[in-house]
Amino acid sequence: MNPPKKKVKFAIIGSGAITEESYLPAAETASNVVVTHLVDLDIERARDVAQCFQIPNFINDYQEIFGKVDAVVVATPPNSHAKISIDCMNNGLHVLCEKPLASSVEQAKDMIEACERTKTHLGIGMVRRLSWSAQILKKLIASNLLGNIHRFDIEEGWEFNWPLRTGHLFQSKNSRGVIEDTGPHLFDLLFWILGAENAEVKSCRDDSRGGIEANALIELAVESSSQKSTGRIELSFTRRLRNTMKFYGERGCLEAETVGANEVFFYPVGQNDEPLTLRQKDPMPKKKNEDFVLQLSNFAASVLNGTKKYIPADEAIATMSLIEECYHLRTSIVQPWEMKHLENFFGEKNDE
Repeated sequence: MNPPKKKVKFAIIGSGAITEESYLPAAETASNVVVTHLVDLDIERARDVAQCFQIPNFINDYQEIFGKVDAVVVATPPNSHAKISIDCMNNGLHVLCEKPLASSVEQAKDMIEACERTKTHLGIGMVRRLSWSAQILKKLIASNLLGNIHRFDIEEGWEFNWPLRTGHLFQSKNSRGVIEDTGPHLFDLLFWILGAENAEVKSCRDDSRGGIEANALIELAVESSSQKSTGRIELSFTRRLRNTMKFYGERGCLEAETVGANEVFFYPVGQNDEPLTLRQKDPMPKKKNEDFVLQLSNFAASVLNGTKKYIPADEAIATMSLIEECYHLRTSIVQPWEMKHLENFFGEKNDE
């Protein structure tokens, strides 16, 4: 008879939508994970979610978990990530932190310093790297299928429908919008797939008007040891966009969905109408939160075995730098209704 598989005891800090919709269902499936504590400032919310997922302990002060668990998932608003994570690492706990890693590069570096000093694991929840299509895109580009890559074009946008449990995303004075929310996923995929080492924001236009942006258009250049590529990333909380990543090279174009899929499309040069479709061989029906299960399981395995089967926090620095640069360079985007007004205005002047 095989001995029972050892499990890592987790606390999840923050009981919002990402915890209820993704992390807790994933923890129920991951064989080396057990969630023993749920923490939230709203104790009634923590109680309700804990009871739904049969978690034995719910509390409103994360310091009460010290000495009682092995690791934590930090799933609170971004401006609290650094303090909570550093406190946990200082008390010997391993940390898997939701994106974005922190609210600034300086905070992110403080987190990494604490990780190195305490010899704990600090991972960042960039779960989209685990999708089949993202993995294949990276392998195909690394194989030089496209030759020299000169351009990329990435779009992701939906009418915002995430089941928020609080209004922090839109109400806090420290809140930011679609660049900080969706941007980390796409910046990270861009860096990782291209093996980029440096990036420069050429322009960032959004509709914040001094508030929280819901639409943004970013033009940037990324550089690896072998090539430099330029392109655009368009983001939206208000409208559906193409929701794919496109990479253009000397021999054609590769395209895949930004959120992950079982297909990647290749458009050879001169044959841009009908792509060659690469499909995952005999894919099993994708289970909800499958990538979160793998992410949690990999992190737990790292805690148990001393390996590093997760995305380390230092790989988030480039993404954090890009986000800061976007907000530093931001200008106002011209909306379609504004352009129509300008066209009418100048049209009337030209008629005089």
